[in-house]
Amino acid sequence: MGIFSGLTRRRFMQGAAAGAGAAAAASMLTRPSFGATQVPPGKKLFKDIELTYFQDSNWLHAPMWLSPHLQKEAGVGIKSRELYDGGDAVAKILPQLLSKRPRFDFVQFPSLFFGAFAETGQLEPLDDYFAQYEGSQDYLDWVMPAYREFYTKWDDKSYGVMLDGDIHILHYRKSRFEDPELRTKFSKRFQRDLEVPKTWLDFIDATQFFTEELSSQGVYGTSMVVNPPNFGWGFWMDIAASAGVNYFDENMNPTIHLGKAAESLDMYKEIIKFGPPGGEVMDLGTTIQRWQSGSDVMSVWWIDLAEFTVQQQGPELAEDQRGAIVPGWKNDDGSITNRAISLWCRTGSIPKNLPQDVKDAAFYFLYRMSHPDYSNEIVADEYCGSDPFGKSHYGDAAANLYLQPNPQRGTDNELWKTNAGIFKTAETAKNHLDAGLANVEVGYPQFFWEGTPEYADALGRNISKAVSGELTSQQALDEAAEEWAKIAQKLGLDSQKRQYKNFLDGARKLGYKI
Repeated sequence: MGIFSGLTRRRFMQGAAAGAGAAAAASMLTRPSFGATQVPPGKKLFKDIELTYFQDSNWLHAPMWLSPHLQKEAGVGIKSRELYDGGDAVAKILPQLLSKRPRFDFVQFPSLFFGAFAETGQLEPLDDYFAQYEGSQDYLDWVMPAYREFYTKWDDKSYGVMLDGDIHILHYRKSRFEDPELRTKFSKRFQRDLEVPKTWLDFIDATQFFTEELSSQGVYGTSMVVNPPNFGWGFWMDIAASAGVNYFDENMNPTIHLGKAAESLDMYKEIIKFGPPGGEVMDLGTTIQRWQSGSDVMSVWWIDLAEFTVQQQGPELAEDQRGAIVPGWKNDDGSITNRAISLWCRTGSIPKNLPQDVKDAAFYFLYRMSHPDYSNEIVADEYCGSDPFGKSHYGDAAANLYLQPNPQRGTDNELWKTNAGIFKTAETAKNHLDAGLANVEVGYPQFFWEGTPEYADALGRNISKAVSGELTSQQALDEAAEEWAKIAQKLGLDSQKRQYKNFLDGARKLGYKI
């Protein structure tokens, strides 16, 4: 089992510019390029090629229901797929990339591992493929920079197609914040109105308040993910990155323990202290269950928590969900810096060692699946598992797609037994996407270069020691930094510096002060 094994959040479901409407995006993506092929082509480009692909087992079924559409559109479809646990991505995929004839024609994988796969030299460069099709530059501009810059490009070349744009957001229960009695009590105690927290200090106050007022009813302010440690670090990073904490400096010296890093970890621990019993070892599945049962007033979690929660709750609880930007740190000038980590995500790539006609067909399938022509509907479908990653995935037109069946598929397949909208009201759907967009606009990248599992394990394990009281916050982060320095040396400092430059270049393009 890989180091990220057991991360099953999607199994519970059965820059960055303002989002444009789907219709506007469709017209944007039609500017012709001289000599390029029109899409859809109006003829078969391929001789009924059938593809085999790998996907992690939590992503569900979009390629399967798109297969007949793309077979009709261009003569390329799906023959079979192989599922693997997302945490086992390296163990399952790397040997195939390095083989003379891989078992898959394209592969979908968590973007955590994008750099490690690109670094092998065995992913097919995709820039020339994009250039073959009209409007592809507009498509590339349509993919939101918070994803495009980090999870599809390596050393200024395209090696991936974006398929899933994960982002953390702040989920909250609207009724609790609007409750007159709670509002009066909060105002008397804190001498300010009860509002959705804008800063992490506000978040701690709200967590403590709700816990003290409601814990007798089995309701707490929040639950914060701690376990598995190699994943829980990302929830601390929402706090730390907004305080200016970064992974390394340009020379690959760890900086994860500097600045306000320890103060951020103290805040993380304080939030956990005011959470439910067992908060020191809180895992992903339990945070989901607590939210779905209405046991937490707030939850910092991925955007899709609200989506698959709808399927598990009655209308009252489901429609009580709202989202907002994750809290941040207040600056000296009164402004607030927010950072929401884009943890996990999914990229699609093609192995180099394939016949050219198969690579051509595999690219077409990946490109069209990612393109808004299809992905506008895909990201709004409960049987896919992709979150928004393109500009037309946000806005009013996109929100309407969450209220209706997906026209790309029916209900006559055992893989998708129902076909209905995720949300019941336009207000809930629009708030859901507005919150997602606000966080994507301040999205902060995860690790995505060689060594990711080791860096994640070292950081998460030491953070857990701080949460349990075994180490102070500063001691835990110092220990993590020491381990990181050894990992970088072991993997080759020059190589790590060169790979890390992909992170630095992307962050600077997004305007982050790194």
